[in-house]
Amino acid sequence: MATTSADLLLQQFAECRDPRLTEELLEALVVTYAQPAVRKIVHYKLAYQGSVEAQNIDDVTSDVLVELIARLRTLKSDSPGDAIGAFSGYTATAAYHACNEYLRRKYPVRHRLKTRLRYLLSTDSHFAIWEARPTEWLCGLRKWQMEGQPPVSAAELAKWKDLLADVPRGRFTSDPAGAVLQVFFKFGAPLPFDELVNLTARLAGLREVTPVSEDSALEVSGKSADPVETLHLRRWMAEVWAQIRELPVPQRAALLLNLRAGEGTPAITLLPASGIAGLRQIAEILEFPAEELAAIWNELPWDDLTIAHRLNLSRQQVINLRKSARERLIRRLGGRYR
Repeated sequence: MATTSADLLLQQFAECRDPRLTEELLEALVVTYAQPAVRKIVHYKLAYQGSVEAQNIDDVTSDVLVELIARLRTLKSDSPGDAIGAFSGYTATAAYHACNEYLRRKYPVRHRLKTRLRYLLSTDSHFAIWEARPTEWLCGLRKWQMEGQPPVSAAELAKWKDLLADVPRGRFTSDPAGAVLQVFFKFGAPLPFDELVNLTARLAGLREVTPVSEDSALEVSGKSADPVETLHLRRWMAEVWAQIRELPVPQRAALLLNLRAGEGTPAITLLPASGIAGLRQIAEILEFPAEELAAIWNELPWDDLTIAHRLNLSRQQVINLRKSARERLIRRLGGRYR
């Protein structure tokens, strides 16, 4: 049942048969209700992680809104008006999922820790993890959940350095349950799950691997490359590849078909050499037939005029597309894409 202005508007959108009015209702839903709520959540989740992530707030917000618009169009054609349920809850969930996916890709070490903690809290009889309200998870001792104990205050959380000063660093690796139990005892109240992840990461001394620069990419297939450096490089390339796959198709093509890795070497050839992506995978994201990509492989990198002819664009359009692609990669990867 529709209970808010947004829900009523969603119902009107779902039932509307006038194409022009349908688009107006959709715009009102997204601009008036979805966009402010999504941006607020994305800002909180990403800005909380640091200044680099804050630069990507616009990109993540846009991604959520694009997905939401597609979902709303599908709902209108395939489902009844109440299929989404509460509109505010749906948009909040979509925003949190997008943020979590972004952070999972950017911080794989933290993601693994988070998965491990969630499993521990869900399977150890002393602990519990529960949803305090949609998209907000608390964790702590099971009796705290049963008693409905309120979470620790922000003021107490800010004292973590003093509270955890005598907790042995590195204990989480050898005794995760003991380390988590000690953290809970120190605070004496439920913690937001994300805060527990941050605290245990500090206790475990976990750090994300900092990818090496693009200038070292030629060493991927070199026999003399240092094994640790090669591992770091592959992780960097995998992250760049994941971000390139999310670009619009014309931007992918303008970037990849021209990209060089020193002395004119086509950077695209490093993807198969490092095991990041095969020729068919590259052809798929370029939306090229695999046979065509194989035929031009030895001609790469292409100049702008050749790319423009293949994409049926002007040379300046190709330059603009590649510039936009690089700017988005820089925003998403920070100084690690250069």
